[in-house]
Amino acid sequence: VLEIVSRDIPPPGPGEVRVRVTSLGLNRADLLFVQGRYFQRATLPSRVGMEPAGVVERVGEGVNFQPGDRVGVLPSSFELSAQGGLAEYVTVPARCLVPTPPSLDDRDAAAIWMQYLTVWGALRVTAPVESGNFVVITAASSSVGLAAIECVKMWGAIPIATTTSADKVARLVEHGAAHVINMKTEDYPARINEITAGQGVHLVFDAVGGPAINEHVRACRQGGAILLYGLLDTRPMEFMPGLLIGKQLRLIGYTVRSLLENRAARERAVSEIGEGIAAGRLRPLIDRRFPLSEVREAFEYMASNRQFGKIIVNP
Repeated sequence: VLEIVSRDIPPPGPGEVRVRVTSLGLNRADLLFVQGRYFQRATLPSRVGMEPAGVVERVGEGVNFQPGDRVGVLPSSFELSAQGGLAEYVTVPARCLVPTPPSLDDRDAAAIWMQYLTVWGALRVTAPVESGNFVVITAASSSVGLAAIECVKMWGAIPIATTTSADKVARLVEHGAAHVINMKTEDYPARINEITAGQGVHLVFDAVGGPAINEHVRACRQGGAILLYGLLDTRPMEFMPGLLIGKQLRLIGYTVRSLLENRAARERAVSEIGEGIAAGRLRPLIDRRFPLSEVREAFEYMASNRQFGKIIVNP
């Protein structure tokens, strides 16, 4: 359903900025949007692309940005069908823009905001992680998963990564995971019991959903939480309510939009993420880059689940 088409580029109106897109971070949400499975539905014909970044080319009235400024566009903060960023140019409200950290090259400038803001909003605001906490990170080789490993470690907690690929175990350890569990070959609750000395984990940061929810309930300690931000497994989530109640667990649905709608929290997140990147504590990992002409191949690669890190399209 993806086509590359030519359209006139409208001038930015009051409060708007036109950005020449140098990079677009491809996310699982983009794939779900194209498949019609995302909670935000497309108005057809629709643009796509939630995470563009580039260089300001032209500004409307009442805007503080200047032509030549390097900027990222905050995901989920603009009208996706009308303003999607998988394009050579995008025109969006100036309130959606943040400066690109100086250490990032233009071709990689879109490799940060979706994953780090998703993690920050989830684990700093919605279910705050404290030093010494055990945190399970599922589907940990995704860009959000890798960002979560970095952030959890930066905050003094203990990241436990899960994967279904034996080839990714060593790479996850290299990226900073304190422990890695192969969900295909290991007994997940038993490994959690071993790692936490029988106490269970404080939090599960879950991108998968599906029947594995039961194992997460078993893995959690008394008063723990399961924070669900993705549905890689679309099978029904049938779980044991008695154990959930007995452990007094919280099961929380989350999207990054909850952070982006809170201006004060969003500004703190952008500041802390920028500081982490400047200090080298946060290092976005690029898996592959695609030109715009290979956008179909980029989406197919996303769907294959072979990636380890961020997939970038460079218009």
